[in-house]
Amino acid sequence: MVEQHLCSFCGEQIEPGTGKMYCRKDGTVLLFCTNKCYKNMVELKRVPRNITWTKAYAVKKGISKAAKEKAEQKAETKVEEKAEVKVEKKPKAKAKTKAKAEPKTEAKE
Repeated sequence: MVEQHLCSFCGEQIEPGTGKMYCRKDGTVLLFCTNKCYKNMVELKRVPRNITWTKAYAVKKGISKAAKEKAEQKAETKVEEKAEVKVEKKPKAKAKTKAKAEPKTEAKE
């Protein structure tokens, strides 16, 4: 069986045959799942505990996966509701302008 590894930055599982291995001068071996994780930790020197999409941040804040998913679903439904409301408002505005235009023509006669 192929050995499973976790990303040193985000904490996700690394698929076999993918990812990057980085060795520091002190002998520490860091494994990364994507180039995004590598750049954030090595080049930009960011701390995983302060980045919202990492597992270390979730542990620090006490956020579970289920809570994260619920928050994302709520945000998606709010965006959908706003889009529906905007579509409904446009026809109503046109109807009002037509109603206002008719009395003006009658008043001119």
